Amino acid sequence: MDLEELLENARRNEALLRRLQAFELQLLSAQNWFDFLTLLLEGLPAQFDLDAATLKVCDPDGELKAAMLEALDIEQGVLLNQLEFQSRVPIIEAMPIAPPPPWRSGLALPLLRNGVYLGQLRLYSATETRFQSGMATDFMQHLAAVIAACLIMVKQSEEQARLALTDPLTGAENRRGFERAYDREWSRGQRQYHIFSMILLDLDHFKSVNDVHGHATGDRALRSLCRSLKGVLRPTDHIGRLGGEEFAVLLPGCQPDQLEAVVSRIQETIRSMVVLNDNGKPIAMTASGSYVPVTPRPHQQLGLDQVLEHLDTFLYQAKRNGRDCFVCAEQ
Repeated sequence: MDLEELLENARRNEALLRRLQAFELQLLSAQNWFDFLTLLLEGLPAQFDLDAATLKVCDPDGELKAAMLEALDIEQGVLLNQLEFQSRVPIIEAMPIAPPPPWRSGLALPLLRNGVYLGQLRLYSATETRFQSGMATDFMQHLAAVIAACLIMVKQSEEQARLALTDPLTGAENRRGFERAYDREWSRGQRQYHIFSMILLDLDHFKSVNDVHGHATGDRALRSLCRSLKGVLRPTDHIGRLGGEEFAVLLPGCQPDQLEAVVSRIQETIRSMVVLNDNGKPIAMTASGSYVPVTPRPHQQLGLDQVLEHLDTFLYQAKRNGRDCFVCAEQ
């Protein structure tokens, strides 16, 4: 290799190092799953002339996938198509791999942080000679180490944010968290002419439960309600505790002709809840509520408070109708 070739290699390495450093700074600034995954799965290929990047993630208890699903809305959730969540990911060293079609070459990089194996980053190229045996991978291994560190940092940051938006008793979203979910869904609806649905409900005779059986039993009833709702709703649906025994449910993409079936399922689930008092005796629980489909319009803003105020009127109608019923608030 002559001097000119050596100089050209040095210039290429210097340019690559600068791109790596700039990309690492972007990664380190990511505070949430959407920013982190967008940078990794879209920004990384664009920055380094690759055709695709994917992640294999160690997630033995499914908590990481659940956290990402909870943090991402439906549009953002498509990023998860480029992730594989596995109970166990084989430990590897950095090495070229046989890529899936249509790619012609691939590179697998281990994600390690403080001796803990987090998974693999896989890079793919349509160029057959891009990743070959014997190639130097020092730069990319360094990047993989930074990505592993950022994965842990974003996970911790998202957990702190989740706790700030979560009702500690039931695990449902608190008022602030639910309002954030509503605002995101409204904005998405304006962009895509997308419909969603809302349900408002509260437990019947809840004050009597507290007065007769004690607040510990009331707390068990509230926790049981949220567990039951999560069991019949989708991961992308939102449950918010607005206060006391009053809850709201936001159903992205739920059409008017689907809404009654969802409400009936919720009602039957609440009726079948098993809530025990301090003496171990079961207490029958029912709920009353109202529901409405919402269609966001361009250049229009309908706030959560306005929707809840409208639903509240029909919730009281359900109470007057004898409780244990839900009333459509479309009119």
